[in-house]
Amino acid sequence: MNKKGLSVAVVGHANAGKTSLMRTLLRDPEFGEVADQAGTTRHIEGGALLIDDTNSLALFDTPGLEDSMRLHHILSGYFTDQSVDGIERLHHFLARQSEYPELEQEAKVLRTLLSNDLIFYVVDLREPILGKYRDELQILSYAAKPVIPVLNFTEAGATNLEQWKKQLARLNFHAFVSFDNVHFKFSDEIKIYQKMQTLLTDKEALLQAFINQRRIQWSERFNAASVIVANLFIDSACVRYKAVNTEQEIEQATIKLKQAVRNAESKCARRLLKLYQFRKGDVEKSELPVEQDGWQLDLFSADNLQEFGIKLAGNIAKGAGVGVAIDLGAAGMTFGFGTVAGGVAGVLWGVKQRYYDEIQAKIKGCRYICLNETTLQVLWLRQIKLLTLLQRRGHASVDKIDYQVSQDKQKNELPKNWSKWLRKSRNHPDWSSLNENDADLEERKRLLFIQEVSAEMVNQLGDV
Repeated sequence: MNKKGLSVAVVGHANAGKTSLMRTLLRDPEFGEVADQAGTTRHIEGGALLIDDTNSLALFDTPGLEDSMRLHHILSGYFTDQSVDGIERLHHFLARQSEYPELEQEAKVLRTLLSNDLIFYVVDLREPILGKYRDELQILSYAAKPVIPVLNFTEAGATNLEQWKKQLARLNFHAFVSFDNVHFKFSDEIKIYQKMQTLLTDKEALLQAFINQRRIQWSERFNAASVIVANLFIDSACVRYKAVNTEQEIEQATIKLKQAVRNAESKCARRLLKLYQFRKGDVEKSELPVEQDGWQLDLFSADNLQEFGIKLAGNIAKGAGVGVAIDLGAAGMTFGFGTVAGGVAGVLWGVKQRYYDEIQAKIKGCRYICLNETTLQVLWLRQIKLLTLLQRRGHASVDKIDYQVSQDKQKNELPKNWSKWLRKSRNHPDWSSLNENDADLEERKRLLFIQEVSAEMVNQLGDV
């Protein structure tokens, strides 16, 4: 038991989501075993969340109460002619537990109740209220410990929510919380700790320190994720490959560029998964379009562009995904094949020095291959979608992620400074780590640009 911190027993009927709750709070998809069949957890398992150097919040997962009706019948049969409290009934049963070998799992739960500071009673809202649940709550009251009913699967069990609230109130349980292990909301997690503050007034300051710490960690994780996405955008927007102005050379450079960006996007996805402490297997078994370190729907597919509601035209509709050279009249924006007109020599002295290399390449029969804006938009929206899913995914989720790209233009909205970022990126091809040469990346300016992009991303998404 936590002498300086807090300890919580996580209890409930079999298959109510106790281990799932533990996984989500601990951010540990490997904790325990989650399965559809009842009675998966057979032993007491624990995990801890550090508060400071000397305090932690310890959580103990317990086996399901598989026969609470029989246990309640036995407990209520003790001391029928005497006035004793619930704790005495529990100790009396545990002293004689060998007489009831079929209730071995229940005995493990009772010992855990008596040795912890507080109880999370996990309720599967998908289930209607039955007598066994009322018996479980009565048994919990015998331990004389604060109890917080945790209403799980709130989305799937929404129709039973009011009924459960009324039943809990009738049994004098008013400090419940709603928490969906699958459709995770960080704000719901904080509410659990705030309810603990209400019931454990002597630990209020300690729990507040813990709440503050969790909020900081969540914010830092989101900020780190935004930097990962911003880094991918800048690498992809700034990259350019030089090719001799022949169809074969351009095709080869295009293939190399596409593969470099695909690899960079896969690396970004892996880094986001690791940051949010999800397993690769969690993604492969879902509808999230990441498979074997790549996206199921290729970034350069015309279908992919259309899925994100982006209007296609010309060669972009063929899935090319890249632009050739630099259009001087568009301040460095790239377009599809064949968009750079002739007569470059005539304007050589009328443009900024910045475009000298591109102009010289044109004259010498070379081209620079870049990602076009349409593909960059899709690249950006894919990362935002993935980040949003990870922010809202509980670590207990075993269901496939419903990856439906919204056709709502507001939900697929690009950042307000998108055009500005693109112009800046086109002006600094040396900022991309995807380039083939070893040119100086101008790291300081590049980092400032990453910070600018990630900060706007955080402001735009808010608490997703």
